[in-house]
Amino acid sequence: MPKSTWTPRSSGPSSSARSSSGSNHDRPEAKPAGDAMSTYAANADAPRQMRAAVVGEDGSISSASVPIPVCGPHEVLLRVDACGLCGSDLHARRGGRWARGLIPGHEIAGRIESLGESVGKGGDGQALTSGLAVVVEPLESCSRCRACQAGRDSICPDLRIAGVHRPGGFAEFVVVPAKRVFAVDPSIDPAIATLVEPLAVALHALDRAEFRSGERVLVLGGGTIGLLCAFAARTSGASEVVIRARYAHQRQLALDLGMARPHDAALSISQDGLESRFDLVIETVGGSNETLIEACQAANPGARVVVLGIFDRDPPFDPSLALQKEIGLSWGNCYQTGTMGDPDFARAARGLAEHRDSLGPLVTHRATLEGVDEAFDLAGNKAKGVGKLVVLVSDQREERLR
Repeated sequence: MPKSTWTPRSSGPSSSARSSSGSNHDRPEAKPAGDAMSTYAANADAPRQMRAAVVGEDGSISSASVPIPVCGPHEVLLRVDACGLCGSDLHARRGGRWARGLIPGHEIAGRIESLGESVGKGGDGQALTSGLAVVVEPLESCSRCRACQAGRDSICPDLRIAGVHRPGGFAEFVVVPAKRVFAVDPSIDPAIATLVEPLAVALHALDRAEFRSGERVLVLGGGTIGLLCAFAARTSGASEVVIRARYAHQRQLALDLGMARPHDAALSISQDGLESRFDLVIETVGGSNETLIEACQAANPGARVVVLGIFDRDPPFDPSLALQKEIGLSWGNCYQTGTMGDPDFARAARGLAEHRDSLGPLVTHRATLEGVDEAFDLAGNKAKGVGKLVVLVSDQREERLR
């Protein structure tokens, strides 16, 4: 199979598959200290107020009118078209991890409304202009520490994430650093464009695992991240890709993405006939599940396991089995700029443009900004058959969840 334009780059020593500490793409805790809305003020060059979904005192999310944020010299003001609802958002809401007054949302697609006085180019090196269709890499790092200097900004000790530590995309406008903005084809449906962010997570996971064409890959979990990991591995030259998903609608989405027969995660690894079969296992489930044990059971001797899932507690693990097989264990946290001039986000934007028609079915539900709290309830109920739910922001028409 020809390699896709997003074929994982060789990331050198920084992406070694040796055991290392890490986390999923929203691991830094939201710090409740201070007012999460303090960065917002009236903007003379735009409407004074905007609609936004704001976290209330009881942890619920409701629509409110808030001041429009002001651009700093190295920032851009975006008019948000759409913002995806991520599994990590559900995790944060359930755990009460959001600061009161926060505007959540980090899977952002929109258009540049205005630019700071010192803004030149975006993260992909393209000149930024008003009206340009873009997606947002929601990270903000210090740029000075050892990790940042090595292009590994997602593990910066001072990492801040839009929608987690600072105002995010469930709003009509959002301010972001210009270097975190990436241009996209304006003909792409903004709801589909929000998939660039989770796709960048998937591509970074393949880099962390040092994926090689021709390998056999198992993906544990049929959420958006798991499905995109499987799709990226298949289109990057894996000889076999198997995905284990808990819910029937997830297995159907896997089929829609061109995966071979997806497997029911209710079966054990041995019952499923998957023991010691794969060169690479990607864990995307987390929670309180035993997927780390399953990953080691399914891995070949000398194979690698990369962990993306957020665990609610110390997960069950069998270090003896990992030792016997000499399994390389690593974690993937967000995505990185790297040092080779081709950030994960840029590769994801190109990949989405190439595969937009194939990936479109992942977006199964759309909601309005006013219905975002209801949208969270819907997305959290797996029995409802939700794949990716996207909140449409700029579209003023009344749309019911579907």
